[in-house]
Amino acid sequence: MAHGILAVKLCELDDMICRLHGRIHLSESSNTGELDEEIARAERELYELQSSVSGKLSFSQSEAVSRISRKYRAVETVLESIESDDPPASPDERILNAEYSLDFAMLAAEKAVLESLLAIRSSMDEDRRE
Repeated sequence: MAHGILAVKLCELDDMICRLHGRIHLSESSNTGELDEEIARAERELYELQSSVSGKLSFSQSEAVSRISRKYRAVETVLESIESDDPPASPDERILNAEYSLDFAMLAAEKAVLESLLAIRSSMDEDRRE
């Protein structure tokens, strides 16, 4: 069961990464109007994804999910404070923010892979005990 759930999530991540890559690539040849539309679309999609994840976390009755939810909200708070306390002033600072945001995304993806492998191992161990 763990394999199937994780495989679906990985496919969702693959699709999202492909869309993000395409967006960045296409934006390089966009005019400002097209880029503004893409920014607005990206902001809407980010809000929708945040709402979806937040909703899933808040409606779960699992204690494990409650712990995850508290951690997620703490990270969200830190990210919001960074954005509001020290907004980037120059294009170079925005590029650095984007670069490190992508680095943090890679770290999160690597952490997700490790958690997935640990979950699969745990599931295999439980199956073996039964």
